[in-house]
Parts: sequence; structure tokens; C-alpha cells
Amino acid sequence: MILENVLKMVENQRDEVEKELLANLDSDVPMVNEVASYVFESGGKRLRPVFLVLSSLLCGYNGPRSIVLSGVVEYIHTATLLHDDVIDGAKYRRGRKSANNVFGNDITVLCGDFLYSRAFMNLVKDGSPEVQMILAVAARTMSEGEVFQLVKTADIKITLDDYLKIINSKTAILFSSCCEIGAILGEAGNDKQVALREFGKNLGIAFQMSDDILDYLGDESKTGKKPGTDLNEGKITLPVILLIESATEAEKKEIRSIIVSDKTTDENLDYITSLMKKYDVKKKSEEVVDRYTALAKQNLDMFPESEYRRALECLADHMIKREE
Repeated sequence: MILENVLKMVENQRDEVEKELLANLDSDVPMVNEVASYVFESGGKRLRPVFLVLSSLLCGYNGPRSIVLSGVVEYIHTATLLHDDVIDGAKYRRGRKSANNVFGNDITVLCGDFLYSRAFMNLVKDGSPEVQMILAVAARTMSEGEVFQLVKTADIKITLDDYLKIINSKTAILFSSCCEIGAILGEAGNDKQVALREFGKNLGIAFQMSDDILDYLGDESKTGKKPGTDLNEGKITLPVILLIESATEAEKKEIRSIIVSDKTTDENLDYITSLMKKYDVKKKSEEVVDRYTALAKQNLDMFPESEYRRALECLADHMIKREE
């Protein structure tokens, strides 16, 4: 199965999710709707709704709740992006000016708050205490992950466990929640609910790791993202952690001085990436990604062979697609 076939499989549901996102922008304050519409009209892969819908279909559910809850998840995700862009001082998002760059930080933060509140209004209307708790815990965990990442900014003593805690909290938790909700909608039972939760978690970790690799070693013309963004923001991710493990003491000293410096130069980035190539950090990082992807696929073993299981496996491979 190829990605185009997967997206075609859930094309109707994706269209309904887009309608759901825009239909709930009903604030009495026009600026709120303007900012939110600007963000949603910029598009996005809508990966989280796709995983929620496919997990629901895998478990035998094909009804309106998967659309409503996909909208809830996308509101939560978008709210975190708005807040993150303000914190990071981002200039662009999805190929055009970020909301904070267009409307200012204050309005962007408050519109993010609106999306959070709208998400939980719709969640209450859905009426499932179990789903409410899953997404409430996810929202709390994501907030904690953001704070923990700030605490660890430019911390040269960060460990792999610290990094995993950050990406699990900021990225994997919402993928995990989407897949688990699919099992709940399909009344699949506890074992399959746990399996889908772990599938989403492991895949979310692999997805963020893959993105972090491309931040240093990706082709800007293909990724659309300027290399070294994480370095500029003092975020120490998998490639840097593995580089420090391999580098000489003299190289480690230089790496650390770059990380704690106030401003990263192109020369600093070139030095870091040259060392990553020297120590084959890309290959080592991709091996870690492959382990988490394999774990994710193993989590689907208890499900019988079906087009929906194949679709989830296909998405798992696509999300970590690499530049050769």
C-alpha cells in the first residue's frame, strides 16, 4: 500500500474534519476567528486526525464521533503550535508567516487559549469521561513537556532519557491519544486499546526523532526548513546527544561552547554538521528511529490483517521517510 492510497481511503473523513475545524470558529470577537482561520487555511498534514480515524476504522467504528474528536485533537495541537511559535520567536510556519509574525504575540497566545477552550467544549459535548480524561492528561503532559524543554534549553548535561521525556510529552502523547481514542470508539477492549496507545506513542517518538535528524542533516530545498533551527534555539536533540557520545574531549568542549553561546553562527552549524558526518551520526540516529518504528508495528500484531492495519503500517513508514 502506498501513501496516496491511504489518504484516499480516508479522504471523505479528512474533508469532514476540515469542515469541523472551520465550523467551530464562532467567537463573537472577529479577531479570534481571523487568526484561527489564518492558521487552519495554511493547511497541514492533519496526521493526528488521520490516525484517529484509521484506528477507529481498524476497530470497527465509522461514525461522526471520530470527526468531532479529530477536530478536538487538531484544536489542541494547533493551540500548542501557536504557543510554541511565540516562545520560539518563530517567523514562519508551514511555508508562510507564522501567526505571531502577522498578528503579534499577545493575540496569538490568546487565540491559542481560545482553541484550547473550544476543544474542551466539544469534548464535553461528546460526553465520554474516558476520552475526556485521555485528552485532559495529554494537554497537561504537553504543557509539562514544554516547561521541561525550556528548563533543559542549552543544558549540556541533558541525557537521552531527558530527551525521550521531552518528545514523548510534546509529540508522542497526542499521537498515542488519537490511536487510543480510536480503540475506545470501536469498543475494541482493553488489550487492543493498550496496543493502539503504545503504537501511537512509539510512532510519535520515531516521528519526532526523524524530524530532529532532518533539522541538522536535511536538505532545506526538500524540508522547507532552515537547518540548525534547534541549535539556534538551544534545543539539544538526538543527533547532538549521539554526537557528544562519539566526539573527542576537545570536540566536546567546542560543541558545548557553541550550545551555550547566545548566538549560533553559520560557522558553528557547519562545525557541528561536519562532526556529525565524521561520526556517522545520521546512521546512528536512524537506527534509533528504526527501533521505535519496529516497536510501533509490533504493537499492531494482535490485530488481524486488514486494509486499515496496512494503512497504519504504511503511515508509519511514510512518517519517517528519509532523504537518500
